[in-house]
Amino acid sequence: MSRIIFSFFLLVLSLQAEQNCEQYFESKKAQLELQTREFDEARQSLEAFKASFEALQKEKMQELATKEAEVNATLAQIDSLKKENARLLEEKKKILDTINEKTEGRVKEIYSQMKDAAIANVLSQMDAEDASKIMLSLESRKISGVLSKMDPKKASELTLLLKNMDNNTSSN
Repeated sequence: MSRIIFSFFLLVLSLQAEQNCEQYFESKKAQLELQTREFDEARQSLEAFKASFEALQKEKMQELATKEAEVNATLAQIDSLKKENARLLEEKKKILDTINEKTEGRVKEIYSQMKDAAIANVLSQMDAEDASKIMLSLESRKISGVLSKMDPKKASELTLLLKNMDNNTSSN
């Protein structure tokens, strides 16, 4: 009888152990299923975040490309304006040089027809630098006649300016 009780006891223990194992495995299975659901939710959240991030990144890249195109267009426009301004400046310089040449030619023509005393009176009233520029356009024989008719102080001032201008012209 003790064998039967012992066998019965072992049977109960093994059934209880089997039941405990089943409960243990069921609880582990439930935990694994819960973790699997959590991982799936986390994966879905991550995929949704990744998709929204990629969409935002694509949008930002398109905005950047648009801005870059605008900047490039503006730079091209600025470059075009610089070239146009340089061309206009060169054109204006040529026109100004032509005007100066014609003016100097006319001034030379006018002063070369005047008498030395009249030229001396006019140039004595002018700024020394402007007077010396006019005198440079005249022939040297005419300059000497004009300087002889001027006040000696003004004539010496103009002579020094003429000398400096002549030195500057020959050094350039």
